[in-house]
Amino acid sequence: MNEHHSLHPEGSLQSTDPQKRKRKRTGLSLRWKFPLVLAALLLFTVGVLSWLVLTGIRANQTDQMERGLKRQAEIVEMRVKQSYLLGARQLPEDFMKKQAPQLAVELGVSSNMRVILYDGQGHEVGNSLPLAYRTDVSQALSYALQGKIAYITEGSSVTYLAPLQGPDGLLGVVQLHSSTEAQQQFYQAIARLFLWTGGAVLVLSFILGLGYVSRQTRDIGRLTRASEQISAGNYPEARLLRRQDELGRLDEGMLQMSHVIRTSITALENEKLRLEEAVQRLRELEQQQKAFIGNISHELKTPLTSIQAYADLLDMYGDDPELLREARESIAKETKRLYELVEDSLRLAVLDKYDFELHTEEVDLHLLLEDAGSRIRGKAAARGLNFSMDTLPAKVCGDPKHLIHIVLNLLDNAVKYNRDEGWVTLSNRVEKDTVTVYVRNSGPWIPRDKWDMIFEPFATLSHDRSRQDSGTGLGLPLARRLAERMGGELRLTASEDSELEKDNGHSGAIGNEFSLRLPLLVYEGFE
Repeated sequence: MNEHHSLHPEGSLQSTDPQKRKRKRTGLSLRWKFPLVLAALLLFTVGVLSWLVLTGIRANQTDQMERGLKRQAEIVEMRVKQSYLLGARQLPEDFMKKQAPQLAVELGVSSNMRVILYDGQGHEVGNSLPLAYRTDVSQALSYALQGKIAYITEGSSVTYLAPLQGPDGLLGVVQLHSSTEAQQQFYQAIARLFLWTGGAVLVLSFILGLGYVSRQTRDIGRLTRASEQISAGNYPEARLLRRQDELGRLDEGMLQMSHVIRTSITALENEKLRLEEAVQRLRELEQQQKAFIGNISHELKTPLTSIQAYADLLDMYGDDPELLREARESIAKETKRLYELVEDSLRLAVLDKYDFELHTEEVDLHLLLEDAGSRIRGKAAARGLNFSMDTLPAKVCGDPKHLIHIVLNLLDNAVKYNRDEGWVTLSNRVEKDTVTVYVRNSGPWIPRDKWDMIFEPFATLSHDRSRQDSGTGLGLPLARRLAERMGGELRLTASEDSELEKDNGHSGAIGNEFSLRLPLLVYEGFE
């Protein structure tokens, strides 16, 4: 069995490992990272495939070359053996010496190769191209003389040596010369094809990948800006991306998250406002409580001081009839005032803390106003005041007890805080679905900045507003809150108005006007 040996010169190819280069990617965006990674993967894939294909081509070329040379060596051996057997019987050395030159030329022409024949001693006995360049094959020839096959590769030339066996042993050695230039050109052409094709594919893939990734990074950038807007308090109203993939689901999740955050923040802000309002209301209530305690203490102290003073005088001068009469009248008056003050304070406190109990029913407002006017008429006459009424038939839904209390309080104030020989009027007007009760008088005018203050508990005005008869300072606040409980409104609507009462013959007068507006139930004038 023949052994194969491949001899190569010392200057063989050296494979070099690719050096790993570190690239700084700090700050490199995804727009470039993904295409670069894709390009690296493609480069690796194309490189591996090219290496495998070119290695396969080289191995195939080597195999084809070896098989071709082996087949040609077998043809030469068959031809030499045939000539040796058909000719006269002679020694192998003599046969090779005589027949080898002719056989070398004949075999070189038929094989289109350079053929050199050696005898069994390693002497050249035939050469199809005796003038051509000779290669040193001494070492390879020694292998061939031992019955082994050897070949030498130099550039694009291959020298192949194989033993020639005869019927009685070794006849000699045949040396064949073959060129691999065509194979190398094919190999180089395939390598260039891989190089250009791989480069084109790499560039095209990088461009396509850059375009695709740019679209993805653009959408990611939009989501990033949306998240920054959410952190700044600006919440998107609609989806930013029309996609069904992971980015689309992320966009939908961010929209839902923004809605939840906005709802939560809105709820927190509303709760904060409610808490601030509650705190402010508590502060106001605290101030009102302090003011209420101070005012009621002052109001209680005044009649108590008067009662205490008369009690001391009675203790010292109890036998004076005039003092007894004066003390009795004054103590009764101050006691009544104390009773009214306590009563109004309790009712006002109940209104502030609880829903006041109402007994609503259909009330004939005209009759109620007539009743109130008849009660106040005598008091007005005692003050020398001109009292007049102008009321229209109308029915309202309310508590008659509280309504008469409100009207009487307004009329009582109109009489109490008036000038001598002045006037007081009571009237009502119907407007659409409401009826308004007007109480006017010719008393001292109230500054506009005091219009709301007079409805506060224990409110005091300037000295321009006379108080001939002392009051509790709780009548108007109680009246207003009773009106509000029945769905009405009580307010001061005019003061120092030259057109205040032109309909009742008091044109050009100076005075005040209080109005009580109530929901209308039935207006009989329309029936």
